[in-house]
Amino acid sequence: MTTLARECDIKCLMDKYRSCRAYHGELHDHANTGGTSDGKCTLAQWRNSLASLKMDFAAILDHRQVRHMYLPDWEDGLFIGGSEPGTLIADSKAAEKQMHYNMIFSGPKDLENLLAEFPEFEFTGGPEGHFGYPSFTRARFCELIDAVKAHGGFFVYPHPKLLMRSDDPCDYWFRDETGIEVFYMDLVNKETEANYALWVDLLARGKRVWACAGGDLHAEATNTALTTIYAEEHTNEAYIRHLRVGDFTCGPVGVRMVIGDTKTGGHGCFAGKQLVVGVGDFHVSVINTTHTYRVDLINNNGVVFSEKAPCDQASFFAIDAGDCDFYRAEVWDVTRELRLAVGNPIWNV
Repeated sequence: MTTLARECDIKCLMDKYRSCRAYHGELHDHANTGGTSDGKCTLAQWRNSLASLKMDFAAILDHRQVRHMYLPDWEDGLFIGGSEPGTLIADSKAAEKQMHYNMIFSGPKDLENLLAEFPEFEFTGGPEGHFGYPSFTRARFCELIDAVKAHGGFFVYPHPKLLMRSDDPCDYWFRDETGIEVFYMDLVNKETEANYALWVDLLARGKRVWACAGGDLHAEATNTALTTIYAEEHTNEAYIRHLRVGDFTCGPVGVRMVIGDTKTGGHGCFAGKQLVVGVGDFHVSVINTTHTYRVDLINNNGVVFSEKAPCDQASFFAIDAGDCDFYRAEVWDVTRELRLAVGNPIWNV
């Protein structure tokens, strides 16, 4: 087993992320954009807040409308589009069946086409068009998720433990290769703790879902539940391309992994290969050079490797990939006993 990665290991990792840099942002919030929006701050206020917090993007997912993506202050790369509808799953076993879901797109047209494809939304069409919150059977809801993917979008189940009340983890799973919001509003609170436990349970049951983060404060930008994406450029298309394959980090630290040709979020054969991990690009909000930080590498059997890592430069690690279901990485602020970031898994096939 190698702890510090060799030069060839680092080159292998960096080749897979050639021309990519780390972007930090917010993947779930709302603004005051008129119509049916319920955010408290305008897009102009969001723009100023993002700049002051050194954040690169925010997903503004206003309810029941698409008009926010047509406003003059909307800017590709700074604001990612989409919407957060709600629904009742008619045949769910959960005691409380209501749930929300985030449909994230690079632009408004894909969302409009999706809404028009499902008459249940009763979408009135156009930039000022609105839509309702229909009930779905579980099967029909899965068709909606498939359609989000087919239209180039990214589907996330936000704050799963906030509305639905069920002890069966599979009530919260609908499709693989979708996101589930783990960090909610902050890195530590009762919802985040419950969401993290749910996600870990789903992984243990063989579900391939990606950990996400979201602020959802409906106010100005905050840096308490960040997402880190290594992308080729500061555009929605580049962000969405990585989100759709799970190649991003739930948290304010960059985590990149490869096993052979398979990157973070993907699945491939582990036999005879090495897991190579790069950790760095800490967001300014969590950098404290007097603190101790740690990287844990985890598979379905638990933590298999731990090593200290500085917050002000990149660290690289490599281990032989064993016969397990998946590998993933977590970054901790040891001084505060705080889980800072959750890297998405690579699954074995």
